[in-house]
Amino acid sequence: MQLHIYRRKGESPYWHAQVYVGGTRYRFSCQTDDKATAREYAQQRLQELKARHNRGLVGLPDPVRMSAVFDRYEREYAPKLRPSSWKRTQVVLKQARSWFVAGPLHDAEVSHITPSDIQAFLEQKLGQGVAARTVNLYRANLHRIFRLCVRPWLLIPYNPVAATEVLREEHREPLLPTINQYHKLLNAAACNPMLRLFVTLAWETGARSGELLQLEWADLDFERRFVTFANDPTRGRQTKGRRSRTLPLSEDALKALREHAAAFRLLSPRSAFVFKHLSAQTGETGSRLESVYLSFKRAGKRIGLPTLRPHDLRHAFVTRKLAEGVPAQLVMRYVGHADLATTLRYTHLVPEHLRAVVEQQRIENLAANV
Repeated sequence: MQLHIYRRKGESPYWHAQVYVGGTRYRFSCQTDDKATAREYAQQRLQELKARHNRGLVGLPDPVRMSAVFDRYEREYAPKLRPSSWKRTQVVLKQARSWFVAGPLHDAEVSHITPSDIQAFLEQKLGQGVAARTVNLYRANLHRIFRLCVRPWLLIPYNPVAATEVLREEHREPLLPTINQYHKLLNAAACNPMLRLFVTLAWETGARSGELLQLEWADLDFERRFVTFANDPTRGRQTKGRRSRTLPLSEDALKALREHAAAFRLLSPRSAFVFKHLSAQTGETGSRLESVYLSFKRAGKRIGLPTLRPHDLRHAFVTRKLAEGVPAQLVMRYVGHADLATTLRYTHLVPEHLRAVVEQQRIENLAANV
């Protein structure tokens, strides 16, 4: 692998290099008047060519840089995520690119990324005042990306994120609004019909925010009093559990939906979405409403509950049903929990019902083992 450095007559300031690696001739040039600099550059290129040749001998792919990894992740993995999850992931990817591609790592090869590089990125986020929960979200997304690099992409032998620690998060007990606070929240949302309907359905069905906001009029059966939360990725509609479910509507939920349909279903421009933008000030008129979080927080602040979150209405629904004695298995299926253990976590919020739930579960387990 002899390296030959030369300069053609009249071509200053270029130096050229020629080398054979694995029987293949490579030629490249360096724009400099200094032969020593040109030789140093040529030696670096030679080492890269030798490394690529050696990787090819054992069947390994060419080195891949972090920019290409992020591009592939966006291209291949994004369609598999729920729209709300993908939005969060896009924020993480933007921050990750600023560190691994445009930042201090200068778009390094993925095989050169170490646990220390990952830890430095996470610590930088902490230093910027990012909450531990959000830093763990960054870590989880990076873990998924590098896990794909291990398998099935076969770019690296191990996941460097696995060697970093998950930060301890401060556990936040959900704020469970009372029935009086719920009615105050409805009154605070009176001037925002979309938010008012959202609050009603979240309280009456316990559905997740994303499930409610993706509702279409075709999902409602007013005659039979049912609502369907559809999982249909081809239309950009996914539930967290990847399963559709159909639920009966309470009298209050049915009444709210009928009043909402009378006011907005045929309103021009016609739209398939139950929750839609009513004016161009917030978004394209008639398009699906993506979030009510900020308006919900403002309404909560007006009634003296500044820490109330939309998901707390789901917590309140589950807790309320368990306290009423509804079997945990039915609550699990109604709200779309993946397993019974998730539903039973809510029992600590209703101590008077805990003993009965645990005892019932123990009896059923004994019966199943007989």
